[in-house]
Amino acid sequence: MFSYNNFRPRGFKVWATVSAATALTFAGTLTAAQADGVGAATAPAHGAASAACEYRSFDVRAEQTQGLPGQYQLAYSKKNDALWATGTALGGANTTATLAKIDPQTMKIEKTVALDTVPYIPRGGTEVAGVQLKGPFGIDVDDVNNTVWVTNTIANEVTAYDQATLKEVFSTSRLSPEERAKVEFTHPREVRIADGKAFVGVRGSVVVFDTKTYAFLQKINVADVEDRATTVMNMWVDESEGKAYFPVRMRDEVKIYDLKDLSKPIQVVKLHKHDPEANLYASDVVADHSLNEIYVSSQGDKGKNSGVGVYDKTTGEFKKWIDLGGRALSLDADEDNDVVYLTDFDGKSPDRGVYVIDGRTHTVAAIVPKNSVDAPFGVNDVIVTPKGVFAVDKGGAYKNAEVPFTIDYRTGKFTTSSTSVLGVQNKATEGAPADWQPAEPTPINADTLVKLTATSTGTVNGQNKGASGADASVKTVESKQDAGAKVTGATVVSEGQAIKVSGTGWKHPNGTGGSTVAVKYDKGTVSIDGNAVIATVEADAQGNWEMNLPYPTTANSTVKEGAWGPGTTHTLSFLSGSLKEGDASRGANFQISVAQPTCDTPEAKRVTPTTKVFQGYGTLVDSKVGEMVPPPTDPVKQDPSPSPAPTDPVKPGPSPSPAPTDPVKQDPTPSPAPTDPVKQDPTPSPTPTDPVKQDPGVGNEGPGSGQKAPGADGADKEPGQLGSGAPSGETGKDDGMKSGRGPAATGDPADAGDAGEKAPASIADHDEAGAGANSPTGNESASGSQGQTATSGTGVNSQTPAVSKGSAPATQSGLASTGAGKLMWVAGLGAAATAAGTAVVALRRKKAH
Repeated sequence: MFSYNNFRPRGFKVWATVSAATALTFAGTLTAAQADGVGAATAPAHGAASAACEYRSFDVRAEQTQGLPGQYQLAYSKKNDALWATGTALGGANTTATLAKIDPQTMKIEKTVALDTVPYIPRGGTEVAGVQLKGPFGIDVDDVNNTVWVTNTIANEVTAYDQATLKEVFSTSRLSPEERAKVEFTHPREVRIADGKAFVGVRGSVVVFDTKTYAFLQKINVADVEDRATTVMNMWVDESEGKAYFPVRMRDEVKIYDLKDLSKPIQVVKLHKHDPEANLYASDVVADHSLNEIYVSSQGDKGKNSGVGVYDKTTGEFKKWIDLGGRALSLDADEDNDVVYLTDFDGKSPDRGVYVIDGRTHTVAAIVPKNSVDAPFGVNDVIVTPKGVFAVDKGGAYKNAEVPFTIDYRTGKFTTSSTSVLGVQNKATEGAPADWQPAEPTPINADTLVKLTATSTGTVNGQNKGASGADASVKTVESKQDAGAKVTGATVVSEGQAIKVSGTGWKHPNGTGGSTVAVKYDKGTVSIDGNAVIATVEADAQGNWEMNLPYPTTANSTVKEGAWGPGTTHTLSFLSGSLKEGDASRGANFQISVAQPTCDTPEAKRVTPTTKVFQGYGTLVDSKVGEMVPPPTDPVKQDPSPSPAPTDPVKPGPSPSPAPTDPVKQDPTPSPAPTDPVKQDPTPSPTPTDPVKQDPGVGNEGPGSGQKAPGADGADKEPGQLGSGAPSGETGKDDGMKSGRGPAATGDPADAGDAGEKAPASIADHDEAGAGANSPTGNESASGSQGQTATSGTGVNSQTPAVSKGSAPATQSGLASTGAGKLMWVAGLGAAATAAGTAVVALRRKKAH
């Protein structure tokens, strides 16, 4: 019986055992006479059963909805059952960006964050022209300390927020000049949390922070230089085994460290190039412990070396290459089911998107295409959670999306809008003094959030194929009696298929024609249709001939079951002399082996997502102030009124609790009913429909007013340049933060390839993200931010929801007092009934005695 675990076609081993071979390279010029040769018959269908050829089948379902503009990465909090997403729309001044909290069950965006701002310097400019948002790119959660960490690639910063309140609790911008000098990093890409540490991938190294104290711990140098070519893109940290995996782009290697000792790598995995002539560009890495394998995705170069390399987790040995083309980017693994998910950042092919890969066979089972077929970017990031697998598509499918987290670059004020002015442009003619004017408004396009599930449904038949002549070894042997008489054929043949052979130099000694050649199998021990001479052929005048020899089976020959099965070796003898008068006596033995059949995978399923209605962008929270922490959910402890003593069985009843039908009392948070826009707003600002009044106060100060000053490297650059708004085309995760910023080829300034640098423009990575953001020095706006926090804080702490909650205890007290009398009366009756019952029982017992 077929067992899947006993049949796992894998990598090179499968290729080696399946060597193919029916086609034949013929020597010399073939003539019509050869085609008429005796014995040129096709083989009958073989009688032996073929080896089982099955693969796991999956039921893959997907749904999609509107997400954030400029989506980059995802993170999941198990503690809070929350999905987190980052989004930063690039292209100039970064005026539209946010951090979002999403319900993984419903895909509803519950909250978005009004982020802090940094100075904006336009490309080609030298002076601050306004402000831009400190956009988030990479992201991970720390459930131990209940925080969410993000990288601010454009600003060269790292920030942490409280998961409960969404208040900013740490930023490298707050570090002193001395501390920043110690950190000294450029282009923070991805952040991963493990073992009480935050690992931030930057150019040439990984920067490590303490997740509790936020202290800088150390810098791990993973490359000899710190430039775009050696950026540490996506990483994998594993607390269960105590290891961290850092793929180094352009170094074709993954360095593995012990989380307890980061001084040097404990293992270096050398990456395999499917095409030795093309660049690899390692993008992401993930491990599957149950299969003991490491998967490394590579964006490749112009479709070459784009796919996934599979390596032995213990030895680092290369096992298999999954060639996909496009721009393979982000990886995650479902170890419980041995399924690997991979995103493709290529926006040109409608068939690319999220690949569902069976880790047991290294084959693609299904593809969920990207949402927008005419976009320059594909899918950026993917993450496996208990609520499903989520991916962010960067195709910008939702045009003119109205969002509440966009700002005016001149004032930093938040507004709700479907367009944005991305800073200024130099309108002066070449050679004339700069004339900086506001850019034309640009539509805000939102990307797609995708949720999918893949459930194994058993097995499905693959396709058994015979050996391929393209891979078979062709050999020529000579007759021992006449070196001029030769036989040519494939050394590996397919079970049940005709065996093609040809001959040259088989001439009759009289020079007037060719010899008659006979064929026997295994020295005459095999007979087909009762004849030990399997076939004969007449050579032409030049001594050339060709034959299609029949394959012996239990149905047409004397061979026993399995005697000519896969893996067996046989001798074909070619003889002349006795079948034609005066012919020369010759003999040539040709060795063949029978190949295992190739088990090809079924065609990958194409799964089109259903569309889920967009549910809005939720509450906008000022990161300087955050939301009020919900009060305890215990109604007894919350009640400030004089509650009855716990020993009183009547008073502790459920009556003090608010009625379940009361939405205000049931709500564990101090926020008012969802229908009240004023009470919902965590900031003291007006209703969200008023773009000016909505301003939560973030970044309301102009340049120099508590804002971060531009640093030495603050020049704004376009895609492919380090600067303000448009880092050059990186592919996705790294391509724009697992995302894609790329030059013209990529379209996303995230990181595709700076001009003059090693990485080509086709490589995506939100690397070169923005100009003004690249002003790490002078960005200490702590004092300014604190001032805003103090002011805004008063308003937040005096929100109506707090009052509403505070009034609950009084109501509870009233409910308790009005019910006390009735409860005491009922209790009295119960006591009397109990006494009477006791007396009756006593009398009966006495009578019985």
